[in-house]
Amino acid sequence: MGESEQSARSLNEALARARASARFTQDEVGLALGVNRAMVSYWESGTRIPNDRQISALARLYGIEPADLLEGRLAGPASADLAGLLLRDGHGIGPDGVIGIREFVQFLDRFAELCRVTGEPSGRPTQSPFAHRAGYNSRDDARRKAQEVRAHLGLGSGRLGSIDSACEALGVTVYQAPLGSDLDSAPAGAFLRHPEAGLSILVNHDMSPGRRCFAIAHGIAHALFHSHETSLVLCGDTSQRERLADLFAGEFLMPSDGIRRYAEKLGLQPRISDPADIVHIQRHFDVSWPMALVRLHQMNAITHDTYAELRTTVQPESLAGALGYPAHRESDVGGPATSRLERLPRSFLRMLRQAVAVEAMSPATAASFAGLPVPDIALLISQPIGNPGRASPQREAEFREFEVTGVV
Repeated sequence: MGESEQSARSLNEALARARASARFTQDEVGLALGVNRAMVSYWESGTRIPNDRQISALARLYGIEPADLLEGRLAGPASADLAGLLLRDGHGIGPDGVIGIREFVQFLDRFAELCRVTGEPSGRPTQSPFAHRAGYNSRDDARRKAQEVRAHLGLGSGRLGSIDSACEALGVTVYQAPLGSDLDSAPAGAFLRHPEAGLSILVNHDMSPGRRCFAIAHGIAHALFHSHETSLVLCGDTSQRERLADLFAGEFLMPSDGIRRYAEKLGLQPRISDPADIVHIQRHFDVSWPMALVRLHQMNAITHDTYAELRTTVQPESLAGALGYPAHRESDVGGPATSRLERLPRSFLRMLRQAVAVEAMSPATAASFAGLPVPDIALLISQPIGNPGRASPQREAEFREFEVTGVV
């Protein structure tokens, strides 16, 4: 073996290449293993040698085998049939689900290619900086994990806001595709650690918006806490991993501390029975009615009898309207009629628009590449010019108010 080959197969270079492939910083690796950044640097430079336990921990973190590090190779062929692997885990998935899962993997391949076309790194980690917390799976652990992720994002304990923005900040790609409208059998979604696009979530677009939001939060748990031990999860079984993801999603969307504080602010008793009070809590956190009832039941804020009664006897939209709330988005559902632009991640649409703007792609090529109709691409790249004579009176009045006060 030549000197260059021997060098390439050395442990220290394998460590550096594996970390770069997983898109970890040395600080993140140190935090996960309980050592400082300097020690990680020593390992990668060959100044120090990690022991067997540390090599095993590094391999788990990078999603490879210890032998891959010791023998200087990276595991995982790029040509793996990722869609086939996901489908293998699913039993009884209907035709819509099969099409949606293959569409998901094809999209991630295009996402990675678009990054290369635009010269923009995907910025998507293939491993999670929270992997070191994966071994804790109780209800309290799920609550603490949700708190940690919210703190990482700079969020408090109130309404989450945009879950799409949260995913973008975490470096998690979310794609929506129809997987079947029979929600008793169709999967809610899937998680996939794509070799180039990184941590990615598929969500069944045939579900209601509130259910999709929960599925995204569920997928975040898989991406952040399970990606070190598996590269894919088809959501829907009864495993401990799925239970943890469900508990995390509930706490992430409706933190226990936030619910208690808001209930105290409203002057509510610890045990709630009035459906109007539950509507106030539901609308404060911007979640679905089932989600609000389930979370309050989990916290013992409502009894089982109250839960069973309110899940069937209350018309939450009518009650919310009587309480002064606008129509809730929950009445909207997905489906093939919805523009595909709404199903694509904003980061992908930004890069696609940039590719057309710099003439790296023609509009027709961009449409074919993204699987979008040409009118959608025209809408994406257009800058509509308004008619001054038909400007909105309310908008003009708002401009004048700012200008008169000297703000502008």
